[in-house]
Amino acid sequence: MKKLQFLEKQVEVIQPVFDALIVGTGAAGYNGAVHLHSKGVQNFAILTENRLGGTSRNTGSDKQTYYKVACAGEDRDAPRLMAETLFSGGSMDGDIALCEASHSLEEFFHLVSLGVGFPHNRYGEFAGYKTDHDPLQRASSTGPYTSKDMTERLEAEVNRRDIRIIDKTQAVKLLVDHEQKRVYGILCLDENNRFTVYCARNIIFAVGGPAGLYQETVYPLGHFGASGVLAQAGAEFANITEWQYGIGSIGFRWNLSGSYQQVIPRYVGINADGIEEEFLGGYFSSIDKLIAAVFLKGYQWPFSPEHIQDEGSSLIDWAVYTEKHLKGKRIYLDFMHNPQGKNPAEPFNISNIDPRAYAYLANSNALGPTPIERLLQLNPGAYQLYKSHGIDLAKEYVEIDILPQHHNGGVGVNLWWETSIKHLFAIGECAGTHGVKRPGGSALNSGQVGGLRAASYIADYYLKEDTYFDNLEKVLADAQKCITTFSKDFGKASQDTEPLAAAELLHRIQKLNSETITFLRTKEQVQKGCAELARLGALPLRRGNSDFRDIFKAKEILLLSRLMYEGISYYIQHGGKSRGSYLILDTFDIPKEGVEIDVRFRDKILLSRYDPSNGSIDTAVREVRPIPLSDTWFERVWRDYREGKILL
Repeated sequence: MKKLQFLEKQVEVIQPVFDALIVGTGAAGYNGAVHLHSKGVQNFAILTENRLGGTSRNTGSDKQTYYKVACAGEDRDAPRLMAETLFSGGSMDGDIALCEASHSLEEFFHLVSLGVGFPHNRYGEFAGYKTDHDPLQRASSTGPYTSKDMTERLEAEVNRRDIRIIDKTQAVKLLVDHEQKRVYGILCLDENNRFTVYCARNIIFAVGGPAGLYQETVYPLGHFGASGVLAQAGAEFANITEWQYGIGSIGFRWNLSGSYQQVIPRYVGINADGIEEEFLGGYFSSIDKLIAAVFLKGYQWPFSPEHIQDEGSSLIDWAVYTEKHLKGKRIYLDFMHNPQGKNPAEPFNISNIDPRAYAYLANSNALGPTPIERLLQLNPGAYQLYKSHGIDLAKEYVEIDILPQHHNGGVGVNLWWETSIKHLFAIGECAGTHGVKRPGGSALNSGQVGGLRAASYIADYYLKEDTYFDNLEKVLADAQKCITTFSKDFGKASQDTEPLAAAELLHRIQKLNSETITFLRTKEQVQKGCAELARLGALPLRRGNSDFRDIFKAKEILLLSRLMYEGISYYIQHGGKSRGSYLILDTFDIPKEGVEIDVRFRDKILLSRYDPSNGSIDTAVREVRPIPLSDTWFERVWRDYREGKILL
């Protein structure tokens, strides 16, 4: 077996060469594996740092959403209409929007066929509901754990097909032939701190979002992501600045969206002296406005600049931030009592609440006298979820904050989910497919569609005539060169008496990012953050065998943070305004004249790329690709499909 060298360690090259290697064991990765196998590919494996970790398996919401073309009731829908909805969020490529819409029912029913329990009526209609940024009732759900249900069913299918899973193995370096601009392998670190190289004709990254960027998030503890490995390889990122932020619980990390808001709970702040205050009344002009905003927060869960104006639902996020981070209070949701406004003469009355809220709760048979009773009527699973984690919403408050929840940006991909590096694909949250705003649940659909598209291109095109590994010795010589160059990033072991532990560096970067580049962003804070990030990046690190894993993670987050800060700086310097899920402000005060929403960048995609040859970062913009005027004449489509022209 061939041996290479990384620093002072031997690196084992695992043979034979895989036709494909999938990194990640979430819903997207498993789905890609099932589709590869269905298309006859046998020589491939799934590689994962922790088979039981990840976002798909360990997160959800009140009723976690899968977004698809509507297929029940009287709603008239079509893939192009759904594509227009996806595209209308801004800064999204139209060809990707059309692919996600066109394959949505195919992938939805693929999940149904595997046993994912999306509900239907006695006639077989899969009923839907409206989610955020959704004009129709396209959403479906199995409850709080939709993505977990998907992951487990897909995993069972992977096991049934006896697809190989390489567990407890961290991907740390992509091996890229920069002359041919293609990937051909991965340097990995196993649980015993042994380095190995897996060579593969094609690699699919399905590693979730870069949760490691932030200290406080809704992501499950232990989820980190591996987008930094893609960045280090020189893959181009799209809209890396675009995140989704919203109200979530801390301690037990979970989105407080949907039913949790629609039952109209009470927002409470407690100061350092233990004095309790129901504070939303100070931000809304009446109890009616307050209740309407809380209810709409269920539909409009992500923070949005548009919804902060006119006493909209995102004014709640601003109030939570102000009371917690500027006034120093701890903030809670209380499901035991109804909210009250600032005027005692306007008490809460369920019969007189906002007509939209009343109609929804009445149609759902959820007009109980208190929020907890309404929650038990509307969605008892949402209550049981918290109780299963030791929090009884019928007896105690739940502590909250405004937290990062999903990365809408990520690695740029084409309509086959291939990155700027040939034979390297990105699917799921690590792929930057969503643009600025997206309907709730479109991420789950995108991950499934991405897996199908990547598997199709690999099986039907890339594996037909790939001769790259005919001269394996040449490939391994290039691999050694890549690994040797990578080792220079680590330098020599520091001679300082107390070099910094990589875990501490990571903690400091995450804390900086949580304070500087979340849903409130100012030019001054970003500039200070850039300077502090540069200072942190220059600190000497402790380097021993047990430190390698933390060093890799710290360097990944350091680079992703650089890309984020450079992207935000570019955006602000070129006149970018508030959009998506964040405010661009001069100070941390809401402008009295209202919030200026960006229009300049609406039809553009922000591009960010690290150059491995010289360590520089390039930031630019390009126009979005429009929704294609596709040919749907059956005989022509049939001919092109038979002849394989759809891949070209």
